Amino acid sequence: MKPVGIFYGSTTGKTEKIVQHIKDQFHNTCIDIYNVKNASEKDLEKYDNIILGTSTWGKAELQDDFKKFLPVLQNANLKGKKIAIFGVGDSSKYPVSFADSIGIIFELLEGKGVIFVGEFSIKGYEFESSLSIFNNSFVGLPIDEDSDCELNKARITMWTDMLKVNLN
Repeated sequence: MKPVGIFYGSTTGKTEKIVQHIKDQFHNTCIDIYNVKNASEKDLEKYDNIILGTSTWGKAELQDDFKKFLPVLQNANLKGKKIAIFGVGDSSKYPVSFADSIGIIFELLEGKGVIFVGEFSIKGYEFESSLSIFNNSFVGLPIDEDSDCELNKARITMWTDMLKVNLN
């Protein structure tokens, strides 16, 4: 598998912890991890396989560092690159905006010639609405570290197994 660049924003450390769990699933694959506070267009452009991750704050708000990273994402030449997205949210406290970050990033990159991978089923999640749902599936992996943490390990394993097939 070609190297993978993981780019994330984290305030409380939850997203950073998820990044490590994701990396641990990719045995014998070169994985480079970037906190978006220090990432550039050049960093993004050197990967054919990219995983983006951040949390949702309140209703449809991105984590601050990732919000500041959006112009970098927008200006980078990502045409033909495979992109997977994960988002951290709280389905019990914010059931009407659960993991909206995934959808916000998806919409920003849609139409830029990227190849999205990592669609994930909505089955097993309890929430009211999310900007991350297209065609009755999440466009990435939602992680609920507050209400569903006991399911996260299995969900990350399922998702990364799919990515291993799609990121070749």
